[in-house]
Amino acid sequence: MNAITRPSDMTPATAPALPKARFVHLKVHSAYSLLEGALPIGRLAKLAEGYGFPAIALTDTNNLFGALEFSDKLWSVGIQPIIGLNIAVDFGDGAGADAGLRSMSNQPKSAPAGHVALIAMNEAGFANLMKLASQTFFDPGDAEPPHVR
Repeated sequence: MNAITRPSDMTPATAPALPKARFVHLKVHSAYSLLEGALPIGRLAKLAEGYGFPAIALTDTNNLFGALEFSDKLWSVGIQPIIGLNIAVDFGDGAGADAGLRSMSNQPKSAPAGHVALIAMNEAGFANLMKLASQTFFDPGDAEPPHVR
């Protein structure tokens, strides 16, 4: 059987059952992760239900745009939604880009060193994620990419 197409005689009733997951994905991107994710949240919910995931975490990059839709769709199929944020971080140590190259080009002086996935444990944690998501876009200068320091 080809991995891309299934034989015409295999119907959903005769298809092999999907394995039940024994783990939880904690770093899932949706279509709200611009240029990184392509799956709409409704499709994520159906896939998670099909694989029997007990929970799944949405950690879109630098935003929480899909949090409400994600929570609604996952609760509706009986899966625990976990809200998170994959955020760009500048640790202030110059690790984001080579300082010599930055001074010769028009790159920003501050560049994110990498991304950190943060997950809300409760309502206070979600409020903190909202503050960080806002700071990601409001605090950097005009020529800097979205990040927190």
